[in-house]
Amino acid sequence: MPKKDQKFEQALSRLSDIVETIEGGETTLDGAIKLYKEGLTLAQNCGEILGKYESEVLLLQKQADEVFTLIPFDQGVSAYG
Repeated sequence: MPKKDQKFEQALSRLSDIVETIEGGETTLDGAIKLYKEGLTLAQNCGEILGKYESEVLLLQKQADEVFTLIPFDQGVSAYG
């Protein structure tokens, strides 16, 4: 089962292993269901981890005067989208 303090890379690696196992048919139906549930939890944890870091990511935005400025990720996305 996934741990709350699990690192993103560890969770993503485990999620990849789960997908391979299920797609490869290397488990019973009961085992596949258990792995699927674990995978859902891992995916949610990965999403939460990424959400925490999303606001810390900065984008370089080129201004009209050819000067680049650092802006928070969430502001940069709304400026382009």
